[in-house]
Amino acid sequence: MNPTIRPLTDDERRALAAARLVAVESAPYLAHALFSVRPLAAVGLATFAVDAHWRLYVDPMTLAEWGPQVSGAVLVHEVIHLVRDHAGRAAALPGPVDHERWNIAADAAINDDLLSAGLPLPEWVVTPASLGLPAQGVEEAYYAAISPQPSQSEIGCGSGAGDPRQPWEPAPDAPGMPGLDDGQVTITRRKVAHDVRDAEATGRGTVPAGLSRWAGEELAAPTVPWRKVLAGMVRRAASLTTGRITYTYTRPGRRRLPQIVPPAMRAPRVTAAVVIDTSGSMTRADLDTALSEVSGVIKAVGGTVKVIACDAHADRTRNVRHARDVQLIGGGGTDMTVGIDAAESLTPRPDVIIVLTDGDTPWPSRPTRARLIAVLTRERGMGRLPVWARGIHVPAA
Repeated sequence: MNPTIRPLTDDERRALAAARLVAVESAPYLAHALFSVRPLAAVGLATFAVDAHWRLYVDPMTLAEWGPQVSGAVLVHEVIHLVRDHAGRAAALPGPVDHERWNIAADAAINDDLLSAGLPLPEWVVTPASLGLPAQGVEEAYYAAISPQPSQSEIGCGSGAGDPRQPWEPAPDAPGMPGLDDGQVTITRRKVAHDVRDAEATGRGTVPAGLSRWAGEELAAPTVPWRKVLAGMVRRAASLTTGRITYTYTRPGRRRLPQIVPPAMRAPRVTAAVVIDTSGSMTRADLDTALSEVSGVIKAVGGTVKVIACDAHADRTRNVRHARDVQLIGGGGTDMTVGIDAAESLTPRPDVIIVLTDGDTPWPSRPTRARLIAVLTRERGMGRLPVWARGIHVPAA
């Protein structure tokens, strides 16, 4: 039976305000997000949920039964689903999404953070420990490690957490029930990321490791000037490859002659594949730095980048539009030659292969067909690079 969606009554608003106060006191860095969600009563839902437009659905009976302390912790849980874009990340998973498995993975990552920060949660919540998985992992890694789940009819945490859109969810522009638009969501996430960083600097609240990692990814600026580096690759490819500069009339040349429209020259666009070291030697700071550089590469190429996670084995190639879509699967030994070989075998073959690693890895014994750029987080690895590869040292943050 679908819940009945309606505005909150005055008494329900006061009860929710008490729970939100508990949430803000326990996680002050999430205050902006907690006050940005649009609450609605969902009579008969028997839980709390969020949708992709940042509307919060609250069952009034459940709110009263849980009380301010537990309700406040659950509010934080739901808001973190939105802040960490679990809906968008679910859509980026390979193949048909197992929504139940994703919900378990996302809940485990969030609850791990909340418990480490000292927030009270119901005893029945899922955690990495209850799944036999290590703490402080990322959602995509938990998803890969969890067995496929049977389809269930019960509601998870809503479409804002990556579940399918429910038939009872109002339309985005429903009268009296507006959600946030994409621009508002982006601004809210950036504000929360800054608040998380400020809280870490000032000691205002205990910031969980997962939120700290997310804030670093959200605000990260790459160290390498990838536009300049890759533009150099384009010029080199153009000078060495006959016929790859073409002429187009879709953008006329700037030099105009009377009654003549000269064509513009269009140089080849560089294509890049990224290999990320996900071996056990890569620290959290190393991986955060790698994701920052992935963001820079994506912006430099202006579209999708092929990314391969690699420890001693190469994961499948994934088309990535945002650094947050990268799945850091690995944790074993280190051999970047496997990932480089996988990148070289792509069709079409990329012009540039960028390897993001701590440098503790073997390298190919002969030059790759694509230009190889190795970004190393530890300077000692620079001496191990082959002479034909370009090395860039970027210290881990």
